[in-house]
Amino acid sequence: MQRNRPITPISKNRQKKPASKLLVVMKFALHAPARNMPDAIKKATSAEKLGFEALYFADGHMNNLDPFQAMTIAALNTERLRVGIAVTNMVYRDPTVLATSAASINEISQGRAILGLGTGDGSVYRLNRSATRIADFEKGLRTIRDLLQGGSITVPKGKEARAERKAPLTVGKLPVPIYVSAEGPRSLRVAGKFADGIILGCGFDLGVLEWARKQIAQGAKENGRNLSDIDVMPAGMIYVHKDGARARSLVRARLANRAHHNFRFTLETVPEGELAGVKRFMDGFDITKPIEERVDPDLITDYLLQRFSIAGTPQECIAQLKGLAEAGIERVLLTPPNKAYDEVAAAWGRSVIPAATNL
Repeated sequence: MQRNRPITPISKNRQKKPASKLLVVMKFALHAPARNMPDAIKKATSAEKLGFEALYFADGHMNNLDPFQAMTIAALNTERLRVGIAVTNMVYRDPTVLATSAASINEISQGRAILGLGTGDGSVYRLNRSATRIADFEKGLRTIRDLLQGGSITVPKGKEARAERKAPLTVGKLPVPIYVSAEGPRSLRVAGKFADGIILGCGFDLGVLEWARKQIAQGAKENGRNLSDIDVMPAGMIYVHKDGARARSLVRARLANRAHHNFRFTLETVPEGELAGVKRFMDGFDITKPIEERVDPDLITDYLLQRFSIAGTPQECIAQLKGLAEAGIERVLLTPPNKAYDEVAAAWGRSVIPAATNL
């Protein structure tokens, strides 16, 4: 087992400032499946060596390893890398179980764990389950936050308890940061109320970023918080290659799932001239197929490509990151295509991270 070093808390993203005064230390996190334990270890140790800040494991129910166990093995084989889930849900796990698991891995990792939550996506729909309703998600999120911040929940009286009582979380290491994957207006507002960070599934479009921030700020205000209290982390697909056109061609199939998940919640962020293309894409999407075969790549328009991916030469990728930095973004979550995961992650680590740490 490697020795773990103390980890500083995740910083909050700054508000937009004039570019001339802005110096952003951009941090990069990877999103990945874990097919087996050697795969989880390899991805974690490689991510740390390449300079990534964090590795978030997918919760691909029945297709990937249990993410908490993958996080554990990753933490035991790294020293600095943060380990997280992007994302788990409350359909298959009770909020109190999620809180206990998160606190446990946070102790194992010595404070490097991140709990990523969402209402439910592919692993839910593939088994004909329903995503958690927003009202129930908000209630569960409040429960998890209370427990992971060292508070307690109220247990009502029932058959075995004669009186209402308080129940704290008495194991693990607290607090644990909660990042909520959100795309629609309601989920963004709920995340603004309770989340430490937002995994912004709306993509990398700067106009959509400002729209999302307004929703998050509204939710934050309702709970006595400020937008500056919440880290906004845009998420999407990457492909870096010396041939920029090839990179953009190869990333198309992988971004389809992210775009589909986003547009199930709202189309209000789509420009009028792009609506017809987005609707054709949505009509042609098949959730039951493997993740990179769910839609004909020809249905993925240039608009979808630019919004949901950072793809091209290293210089082109850095230029896109600079725009995000100038908008106050300090952290992004990146998903390489499964078929070229190692190649793309390594290329990003070698050619983009060294040049994009100060934007």
